[in-house]
Amino acid sequence: MFTRNRTVQLAVMIMMITAVLLAGCTKQNTGNEQAAAAEATPQTRMISTVKGEIDVPLTPERVIVDWNIGHVLAVGVTPVGVPGSLLEYGEFLREPLQGVEDIGNHNEVSLEKIIGLNPDLIITWNQDAYEAYAKIAPTVVFNTADYESMQEEVSAMGTILNREKEAEQWNESFGQRAAAASSKALAAVPPGATFTIADFNWLTNVGIVGNSSNRGGKAVYELLGLTPAPKVQEALIARGEESADVSSEVFDQYAGDYLLIMKTEGAANETIPEVWNGLDAVKNGRLYELDIHQYLSSDPYTSILQAEDIAERLASGQTRLQ
Repeated sequence: MFTRNRTVQLAVMIMMITAVLLAGCTKQNTGNEQAAAAEATPQTRMISTVKGEIDVPLTPERVIVDWNIGHVLAVGVTPVGVPGSLLEYGEFLREPLQGVEDIGNHNEVSLEKIIGLNPDLIITWNQDAYEAYAKIAPTVVFNTADYESMQEEVSAMGTILNREKEAEQWNESFGQRAAAASSKALAAVPPGATFTIADFNWLTNVGIVGNSSNRGGKAVYELLGLTPAPKVQEALIARGEESADVSSEVFDQYAGDYLLIMKTEGAANETIPEVWNGLDAVKNGRLYELDIHQYLSSDPYTSILQAEDIAERLASGQTRLQ
């Protein structure tokens, strides 16, 4: 009897030891399999650019951008470094970029600062800077002229940053916001009212803005759908010209029912030229001041905020900056 019990006990012990060993092997195999799977999962991907196929991080986390900041913000990515010079006249970009490192002037950024930020992706507008950037991190040249609309630009940035879903969501919201702002603006002005955007900061003459990539042109004529003054339509927009430099004496030919004037405190030509006092827009209180620190930039992220600002100003009748 004693021998039989002893045999059973030994058998049980052997079974337990075997089970432990098998469990250990299984756990080790599982760990090895997971490690192998992790190694097999791609950490980078190839994208097509003007510089050919570029191998970029699957999910970039430390992005530096030297120009198209708003496009990066639109797809939900906060860069680790941007040129501080762009924020002087990109006021709408400042809040989401608080704490982001300044890499210098956009015309001559500091490569030393970029290296110190240890980027995993650099996005640039400047093909001439590509070689220097590419020695630091994978670099993509992004040119907005390659796309037909601001939504296409955002979609392209979504592809670069592997944020296609975020780009799609932002574009949908962008369209809704633009439609709402346009409805508000058009409801606030008489049918057929015409608009002129002018900038006389730092200029001997007056800068007239068309459907421009800056100074609110896209916000006014493209997103809000406001009607340009006939001369602006004929001399600029119909010809694809972004701006024109005209003398104050002939400005009345370009003036619409509403004037949107770039304003900068301390600029040489801070006051409206005397010759403009006879313009209908001035006499009827339809001259609206726009802060050039908010209106020089033209990316999609900024342009929709400009459109909403103008629509609100027209609806409220707030002509002066506060």
